[in-house]
Amino acid sequence: MNIGLFWIFVLLSLAYWLCHGIYLIVYRLYFHPLRHFPGPKLAAATYWYEIWQDWFAGPYHGRNSWNIEKLHEQYGPIIRRAPDELDVTDPEWFDVLFAGGRRDKYNREAVEGGDASGLIQLTRDRTRHKHRKGALTRFFSKRSVVQLEPSIIEKVELLSAGIEKCMTERRVLHATDAFGALTLDVITDYCFGERYGCLSDPNFSPEWQAFFRDMFSNSPFLRSWGWIVRKRENLPKWLLRYIFPDVEQLLIMKDTVRSKIDAIFEEREKAGVKDGGLTSSTGDVDVECVEKERRTIFHDILDSRVLPPEDKTKWRLTEEAYGMVFAGGVTTGVALSNLAYHLHANREWLIKVREELDQIMPDPNKLAGSSEIERLPVFKACLKESLRIGSLFTERLAFQEPDEYLYYHDWAIPPGTPVSMSICTLHADKEIWYEPNEFRPERWLQGSGTTIHLEKYYAPFSRGSRACIGSK
Repeated sequence: MNIGLFWIFVLLSLAYWLCHGIYLIVYRLYFHPLRHFPGPKLAAATYWYEIWQDWFAGPYHGRNSWNIEKLHEQYGPIIRRAPDELDVTDPEWFDVLFAGGRRDKYNREAVEGGDASGLIQLTRDRTRHKHRKGALTRFFSKRSVVQLEPSIIEKVELLSAGIEKCMTERRVLHATDAFGALTLDVITDYCFGERYGCLSDPNFSPEWQAFFRDMFSNSPFLRSWGWIVRKRENLPKWLLRYIFPDVEQLLIMKDTVRSKIDAIFEEREKAGVKDGGLTSSTGDVDVECVEKERRTIFHDILDSRVLPPEDKTKWRLTEEAYGMVFAGGVTTGVALSNLAYHLHANREWLIKVREELDQIMPDPNKLAGSSEIERLPVFKACLKESLRIGSLFTERLAFQEPDEYLYYHDWAIPPGTPVSMSICTLHADKEIWYEPNEFRPERWLQGSGTTIHLEKYYAPFSRGSRACIGSK
């Protein structure tokens, strides 16, 4: 009897899910607010269409981004890429979608439960994002970065010594590891007050870059099943190491960050500093002066006047620290290695850059300051072209207008609809950039009129209030 009831329950469950699936497909195809937008019916019916493109269509993971480009060629500049999402490819509409401070960020893995992430980059609500970003603006201001120059120069000299040793020993230099070691040591020292010591390793700690590559290669997985990855934070270390062999560097980073956060909370408690207040419990302690020589991003978050208490928890600070390591330590290193490649692959530009540097650095042992380097037109043009051709944002960025309709020509986009665009596509548009897949720094040296025109379509760090906090 019990066995019979069990199978009845199983059959009823299967019948329920089958009917629910049929209902979803019928609703999405014939009654959904986006039913009139062009695109493949399979994409409109189920998210499994994109999962298939990312994981099984081959020959490599993450193929869906290229598939979306093909769909645009077939269906036009606006398509329904998923049951509840649209995608637009039109450089003239880029500023409309990225209008500063007017849109909410959309993350598919965080649809339920609001802002499931403590990262500035993934904060959905526009007001909350403004407050979170504002708490760290001073930390990444131009003035603060200039004050960091002595520390950066020290690490550049370590990098130079490591590269020279590599050349002396006739070993292959992996530029991504070398530049990644530099940027990782800079960002961790600046933000957390503790460097990871990657530059002290003769091989520039390649395990870190291998870890980051593995993490980013999981982007298609994170897009569809990000909640599974977040759950691994709660697993025991021994189980994590067994299930995720590449997790060792994450554990090192997590332990380092959390120990730093615990120490800061303990110091502030001993000093009598209120949570997020500007004075001590006795009213005579200025938080701005507490640990002034060892201030970190954690101090700026905790001292913020606009952040609520839930944004000052240890969990949130840990999340933000991860974001700083990935955004500041990884992408900057990739940008430097890309620039090094393009200069060496185009020696005429390498020679011109060297000539400029020789003018401001007659003594190679005395490094020039950032203000001098910024005034070098050829170097600046090469850097901008490298950032254009090797876009740091490879994922399509999606936003929502929560309250009003968005309009793309004759198409009315309902409020709350996620709409995505691609910076890679913007930077490779043949109507804007001649020979878009070629390294052509001269495009930035052809006169003010041409340069101003190109600037409109140049967004390596995104644009508006959602632009990278460290872009300056």
